Amino acid sequence: MRTIKLNQKYSVALAPIPPFNFDATFHKPSHFPSSDCHWEKDKYLITMLWRGKYLGLKFGNKGTVSRPKVKLTICSQKLLDKKFIKNLIPEIEWRFNLQDDICEFCKRFRNDKILGPVLKKWKGTRPVAANSFYETLIIYFVLQNAVVRRSVQMLKNIFNRFGKKVKFDNKTLSSFWPPKTISKISERTLRDLKLGYRAKFIKRVSEQFVKGEIDEFKMRQMPTEELRKECLKIYGVGPASLQYILFEDFYRYDFIETIAPWEQKILSKLLYNKKLVSIEKIIKDADKRWGKWKNLALHYIWEDIFWQRRHKKIDWLEKEIRL
Repeated sequence: MRTIKLNQKYSVALAPIPPFNFDATFHKPSHFPSSDCHWEKDKYLITMLWRGKYLGLKFGNKGTVSRPKVKLTICSQKLLDKKFIKNLIPEIEWRFNLQDDICEFCKRFRNDKILGPVLKKWKGTRPVAANSFYETLIIYFVLQNAVVRRSVQMLKNIFNRFGKKVKFDNKTLSSFWPPKTISKISERTLRDLKLGYRAKFIKRVSEQFVKGEIDEFKMRQMPTEELRKECLKIYGVGPASLQYILFEDFYRYDFIETIAPWEQKILSKLLYNKKLVSIEKIIKDADKRWGKWKNLALHYIWEDIFWQRRHKKIDWLEKEIRL
């Protein structure tokens, strides 16, 4: 596979609404590794396919939590015109949730017995939809009913077959493909990549995007209940995927209808110090305690334990993670 070199650079300063935690927003240690991005302290790289152009985005932390400033360098094959960049910047701000105001959340729960200690460490963290909605759905599909190693291998297989390799900032990363690429090939071709039943999901969703049946930009403006119904029209999306989509892709902090069994076990330990608490109780208690911010609160608590795991082994957690 030929590597696309992105040697042209355009830099711009971005000003996220404070508070903003750079590392905890751009990097989620609970997420499985993907070859389209790279994180190290105060620096994040990711590829982007936008309006037919392969891009490399480099984010650098140049501020603090209370006075955030991010340097964005956009890398491309050829010089980008001003109109292209003007349209691109708002999309980047959306994907990385830079203009969301969570000040009320941070102030309201700073003394909360459970959330307060976590907020002291990770104040300013927010979920991000780092990829396009189509790309995110592909990731959700390879995560379904699979351990991490299997998911990583499936995504690698698809990248190798349909994606591109791009090089910028001395890193070579994978880049996703446009939906039409997969809409044109057979389901058998996808199954040969050892995707199993997910091949049908990926094929059908690619066709839905090509036909214009899924419009993520319109979906961003929908009320939550309408958005929920729209998401369930997507082939292969069920309650578990819906849970992630509304929170991580459309930033609906109050939406939580179910919890995956392995996540249920971890939250039972973190919230109650018990082996297993019912999903209904976890959701009810979270709603009572954190209200419209309940899923964001759980996100903080969830990511905190995975940040801890980066520095020390947590025996009980290792038993629950689907490695």
